Amino acid sequence: MLPRLFAWLCILKLVLSVMAIEAAQIAVVDFADQWTKVDALRQTLDEFKVEYDDLTKSIEGGKLPFKADNEIFLIGSMVTNNAGLHENLDKNAKTIQDFVENGGLVWEPTQADQNEANVDWLPPGLSCVRTDTDLPTVNILAPDHPLFNAPNRITEKTFEGWGHQGWPTVWEVIGSQKGFDVLMESVGNPVIMEAEFGQGKFLMMAIAPDKYHIAGNDGNTKDMAKLFMENLLFHAEEFAAVEADDKLTTTWANLKM
Repeated sequence: MLPRLFAWLCILKLVLSVMAIEAAQIAVVDFADQWTKVDALRQTLDEFKVEYDDLTKSIEGGKLPFKADNEIFLIGSMVTNNAGLHENLDKNAKTIQDFVENGGLVWEPTQADQNEANVDWLPPGLSCVRTDTDLPTVNILAPDHPLFNAPNRITEKTFEGWGHQGWPTVWEVIGSQKGFDVLMESVGNPVIMEAEFGQGKFLMMAIAPDKYHIAGNDGNTKDMAKLFMENLLFHAEEFAAVEADDKLTTTWANLKM
């Protein structure tokens, strides 16, 4: 019994140490916007005990210094409410595009249309234009997509009744797009969509699961948004996972399962 327990503890220690190394693949930019007043992406990742490189200060200074092991770039909801962050993300469009072309994944959720109507850092052939419309219902068009299936089963019911102050589930719907596959919509408008570019992927949303998890109106909003954030991180890390001989790979989500 004791040798078996010792062996299990050794394996767990190895997995946890590799998990910490793998977590360094995540880079983020976040901002406590004027509406929610919370830096919810940081708070969510900290709650999940996911390590990350916070590039916010660097981007404020005009630079987007991805590290060699960064493979996922997460942009917090309403980050572009900070004019400096918005401007400098646009100025680093080539850096973002190269990051994705070389295999990275970039996620941008809800942004206010008055701050960022058109996403200017997308490459030619892709466009995402946000509008002010807010909607309460969603229709999942790709129920078999990994984003809706691991580690939690996500259905349209999962998104029912989300709210922050007077805003419903779909906050600043995507009014028009080009080049993306739409995974979820609301009244015919894209809500979640993705596009492959080079070896990587752009993932755009008109929902704010980070903000709604931390600052939602009620427990259901916070709990359901948390489930979706778990799936988002699992999907992002699985997409960006490096498969190599003699290298053990895992993620926090794998361990959770």
